[in-house]
Amino acid sequence: MRFVKIALALIGVALVAVQFVRPPKNQSPQMPGEGIDARFPVPPHIMQVFKRSCYDCHSDSTVYPWYAQIQPLGWWLNSHIEKGKRGINFDRFSTYRPMRQYAKFRDIIEQLQKDEMPIGSYLLIHRYARLGAEEKEEIITWSGAMMDSMKTRYPADSLQRRRTETRAPR
Repeated sequence: MRFVKIALALIGVALVAVQFVRPPKNQSPQMPGEGIDARFPVPPHIMQVFKRSCYDCHSDSTVYPWYAQIQPLGWWLNSHIEKGKRGINFDRFSTYRPMRQYAKFRDIIEQLQKDEMPIGSYLLIHRYARLGAEEKEEIITWSGAMMDSMKTRYPADSLQRRRTETRAPR
């Protein structure tokens, strides 16, 4: 019984101590000319959907819920945000090479078609971020149109990865 009390006390002290170790916030100002809308014409209704459903994990401007202040939940959220930004960062999209931009548009289409985004753990608490069928179709159509416009501006081989190239992390 004494061991259980000591163990619980140590766990309690550890939980209090970790509250002082916080990950950095993902809240940086967007640099002019770097966002997706700097290079591509994003219709306002699609930009609204991106901001509502994607930007918390795929931009430099996360809106944090109250529970992000509680560790280790804050660390877990931070890892999701960092992973999301490695996948695509809408605030830095125009800094990507054309090949990467083209691939990201293709990824957006594929992930929406497979219902992979937004992720389920995000939707559990952020029900407003759920995408309707019409919203998905609008984004898919728009992304396809952006890919088509890129095909007219760039040589075809500059948008596709060569088979002999090794795939670098996106």
